[in-house]
Amino acid sequence: MKSPQELHTSELNTPLGNILGFAEFIEDKSKEPQTRQDATKIIRAAIYSREVVKKLMLFSCEMPQDIQVIPINPIITQALSLLSPNFKKAKIETSYTIDDPDLKAQVDPIQLTQVLFNLFINAIYHSPENSVIKIQVSNNKNNLFIEIADEGKGIQQKNKERIFEPFFTTKPLGEGSGLGLSVVHGIVKSHRGTITTFQNKPKGSIFKIRLPLKL
Repeated sequence: MKSPQELHTSELNTPLGNILGFAEFIEDKSKEPQTRQDATKIIRAAIYSREVVKKLMLFSCEMPQDIQVIPINPIITQALSLLSPNFKKAKIETSYTIDDPDLKAQVDPIQLTQVLFNLFINAIYHSPENSVIKIQVSNNKNNLFIEIADEGKGIQQKNKERIFEPFFTTKPLGEGSGLGLSVVHGIVKSHRGTITTFQNKPKGSIFKIRLPLKL
């Protein structure tokens, strides 16, 4: 049985789909430049709203998991490969190191990929051109550690305690839903792990994830 939150977010998808469909039809058929421009704005808003709904659904539900013992290196390399156009467009380099390339952990591969995507995209957004985002993976006997370090402005102290709160964002209106890091926190917590942030030196932020190798 679906929760009230899931029902409400699911019900939003139908009208958003209709809005998107009609706006695309108007954009395609109209010959008036202003009408086409307005339709384009509606399309962008509808797509943005649909993404917010997706994140709400992931955030509000129990997030059913498919826990497997899998190699960690391929998940990270694949996420970096898929986002390589994003790094290239932002003129940002990446540096990836892993202490044990054969390291395995008990995780949900799709959810771990979601965590990586959100953190990489967040790092790209806050990084200046010609900077480097460093990804480092290490482990001890019981835990896996993933560090993602950028060279941006860093997290202001007043925001540090709130960055994982739902809907909290420092991005301009329309550029962030404030759910990305909340989803990350929820997934990490569901894996019995932790995520912390601290300042990179000389500048930037570091997100450090700790996940148990075995649940």
